[in-house]
Amino acid sequence: MSKVQEQIDVDVPVSTAYNQWTQFEQFPMFMEGVEEITQLDERHNHWKTKIAGVSREFDTEIVDQVPDDHVAWRT
Repeated sequence: MSKVQEQIDVDVPVSTAYNQWTQFEQFPMFMEGVEEITQLDERHNHWKTKIAGVSREFDTEIVDQVPDDHVAWRT
């Protein structure tokens, strides 16, 4: 199973960064290759991506979430 993990330091309060990463429907505004994310319910999202000319759709599930600390999801 592959896993993508990245880290970046940003100069904003933790709550600001956390709030950005929980607004999934806004991801297409700043994530290259993400065309659309639709929130299905509190824990599930539907993604549409196009990377290197290849379109894909998939669902994600939030599996761990601690406000102002972390959010983790799986495909």
